[in-house]
Amino acid sequence: MSLAAAIAGRAGALHFADFPAEAIDWAKIAITDAIGCALAGAVEDASTIALKVCRAAHPAGNGPCTVLGTRARLSSCDAALVNGVSGHALDFDDTSKSMAGHPTVVILPAILALGEETGASGRDLLVAYVTGLETATRIARGVNFRHYEKGWHPTSTLGIFGAVSGCSRLLQLDVARAAHALGIAVSLSSGVKSNFGSQTKPLHAGAASRAGLLAARLAEQGYTASPDAFEHPQGFLAVFNGEGNFDTGRILSGWGQPLDLMMPGISIKKYPCVYSIHSAIDCAIALRNKHRHVVERIRRVTVTMHERRLLPHVQRAPDSALNAKFSLAYGVARGLVDGHVSLAHFEGTAYLDPRVRSVMERIVTRAHSDDALDYGATLRVELDDGSSLSETLDVPLGRGPESPLPESMLSAKFQDCARRVLAPERAERIYSLLRNLEAVPDIRSLTKWAIPEEESVAERRATRSH
Repeated sequence: MSLAAAIAGRAGALHFADFPAEAIDWAKIAITDAIGCALAGAVEDASTIALKVCRAAHPAGNGPCTVLGTRARLSSCDAALVNGVSGHALDFDDTSKSMAGHPTVVILPAILALGEETGASGRDLLVAYVTGLETATRIARGVNFRHYEKGWHPTSTLGIFGAVSGCSRLLQLDVARAAHALGIAVSLSSGVKSNFGSQTKPLHAGAASRAGLLAARLAEQGYTASPDAFEHPQGFLAVFNGEGNFDTGRILSGWGQPLDLMMPGISIKKYPCVYSIHSAIDCAIALRNKHRHVVERIRRVTVTMHERRLLPHVQRAPDSALNAKFSLAYGVARGLVDGHVSLAHFEGTAYLDPRVRSVMERIVTRAHSDDALDYGATLRVELDDGSSLSETLDVPLGRGPESPLPESMLSAKFQDCARRVLAPERAERIYSLLRNLEAVPDIRSLTKWAIPEEESVAERRATRSH
């Protein structure tokens, strides 16, 4: 049996009745959070440009699928593209330790668009999401962290397999056609980390979501791919990772036992920036809250983190609001100066704040290689009198089931995001429906609340010349 067929068979064997209640709740959290992030991201330039380009093919605006945060309607593939870009535009969406990337922002736009097109229920959407997540993360287990370290962006290169698997499930493809869909997706997989800090990073998510949906639709109509698209000597595993740098056993073993959604789980972000630096920001905020006037006395700040977190794009100083989201020094300095980190800190010229730049100049980093603390951080602040203060955090709040965000924080984040484009009553209505998603009979009764009552900022921007 080919690897694609083995994956398709395992994905097709996952059923709602077998999912623990905790897994359903986590799936609803992930979907809710992703829609909130997409609503907030709908007004970003990356999203409005993508909408403008896609809407040129649909001037009547009568497609079957919702563009979140706007009144535009597109084909399912184009809606998946734009919603994927919007969902990742702020880098506020969830992450997966297994995938070393952002899974939901690729899986959800594809299954949401297809679900609207086919009249799927909320329960159908949950099954498709859990199936897609399990597929993406199981493939990821077989290739990471070599895949990530080579420079691939797993959000797109691996996320596409979650999108195609979830869509195959919604379309009720048999194992043979689902395997072809995975094989097609192998040739559509792409995305490199050199584009981090640019508008192309969120395009990775949108393009992968669209490609996953396209692959499933093609397979539904009988389109074929090589059975050994993964394991061929010139297939996905060897080309993307290099011979000897992958393990198919890790891909196939232990499906759903437990679901990756529960262990290690997904991480919900508190801050709209790269997840690698969240623990360091947490430490900075905690230290600042304990010592209110520490900023004026800082001589040097040393941040110690896992070497995997201290990549070049994290260690550079920002020269735009967008790549400030990837700057460790900026995030830490902002936490020390303001005692919080918010969306506003990554807009306009906020990254040029002289108070923050001054602290950034005094920040240095140290690396460690203890995998047990791969997302932890230690912050040590040396003061002008020779004394020092420090904070250490092993796991940032929001790091999956081991350190979940409380419901109050999940709700507050969603409302903050959604109200960028929706009236409060619409934001509250869609949040309520999402948190009870398994009871929604047709997801079109949910997505109708994800559009503004009047022409949105995103739509107006999409009509401008860039």
